[in-house]
Amino acid sequence: MMSLTNNELGAFVCGILLLCNIAVHNLGGIVVEALLFGFFSGIFIALPPVLFVALTADKSKLGTRIGMGFALLGLGVLAGGPGGGGILGENNDWTGTWIYGGITLLASGSIFLVVRFMKVGMKLKVKI
Repeated sequence: MMSLTNNELGAFVCGILLLCNIAVHNLGGIVVEALLFGFFSGIFIALPPVLFVALTADKSKLGTRIGMGFALLGLGVLAGGPGGGGILGENNDWTGTWIYGGITLLASGSIFLVVRFMKVGMKLKVKI
């Protein structure tokens, strides 16, 4: 079953949690944010290979698709560190960095949602 509770929801929740980091100013808030983000961000490690399998009709091309997908992921990781450091700058104000990460995750969730709708239509629960 592919529904909104998969990768899209994880990206949206993590994006919102990153944007909520702007309002965190004490240790308790940091601990709660870290726990919630750790719980919901695990989906980014577990689900991409599953999604590649679900979206690939010709299984002989599955290894190539997974390799290309993780290569693109690697480019995002490569650009994220210097991009975040450039936004953080020398004034150590993390607000821009949280906004950058949150908006990027919300955009990725939107892309996942568009791909899902392209594959199965506007239905919420569909077996693929």
